[in-house]
Amino acid sequence: MLEFKSNTPCNNCPYRKDAPVKHWHKSEFERLQQNDSQQFAPVYGCHKKNNSVCVGWLMNQDERGLPSIPLRLSLMKQKIKREFLDGLHCESERFKTIEEMIKANI
Repeated sequence: MLEFKSNTPCNNCPYRKDAPVKHWHKSEFERLQQNDSQQFAPVYGCHKKNNSVCVGWLMNQDERGLPSIPLRLSLMKQKIKREFLDGLHCESERFKTIEEMIKANI
């Protein structure tokens, strides 16, 4: 199970507009877009493979009302409170949508 370790996206998180583009292979972006349309898609982990939830993805999910059911279950199971989600922040501007982020990276 992925953990909620950080409250800010890493410096090269693809959700950040100031991150290097094309950091991931095209197939990763395609998989993210396909999974995003499914309520039961897995919780998205940080690309650094550090057993942490991707904070950029988490912020996007929170702004959209937490559409991912596995994410909601993980938040409940790990007893993550609303205060943690309210404390998420990013030092740079982020892409407003997954589609905008993918377009910039492909």
